[in-house]
Amino acid sequence: MFNQKNMIALCVAAGLGFTGAASAVQNAQVNVSGQIAAATCDLSVSNPNIDLGTHISADIQAAGDIAASAKDFTLQLTNCSKDQTGASVQLFAKGTALDANGDYFNNTANATVGVKLTADAKPVKPNTSVDLTSVTGLAQGSSASIAMNVGLYSTVGTPASQRIDAPITFSVSYE
Repeated sequence: MFNQKNMIALCVAAGLGFTGAASAVQNAQVNVSGQIAAATCDLSVSNPNIDLGTHISADIQAAGDIAASAKDFTLQLTNCSKDQTGASVQLFAKGTALDANGDYFNNTANATVGVKLTADAKPVKPNTSVDLTSVTGLAQGSSASIAMNVGLYSTVGTPASQRIDAPITFSVSYE
């Protein structure tokens, strides 16, 4: 009898252990975004993969632009949905802000170097819109180009070795 009770208790304990393992499931996450706008255009870029190069930490003496990293590209607007009737075109840039300074893009935790982005020579900050005053008179079905520039920006002198990873998603809207 004693052995039978121990055996039953052992089986119950083992069963509880398997129940815990069976309920340990992996969760899933989906990021959903959208936008409602009076009008918009299809977007494409002249170069979707921009390599800003490798730079020597000791050569970066102070916080600021890392000039040798600057690259130009073009954001092309096509198939615009309706005539532009007034307000300027708004460019929205979705991306992760640099931990050390929210004005720059970088998806790498604890980084001190980020991506500085401009559109028509105006600063574009993560998850904000900027007026594109150079784009005027859009007609339904028309196209336009926006001069863009990216480069590295260090928030410190002599930054530690680090990776810069900045996926940025653009959208435009207008009235």
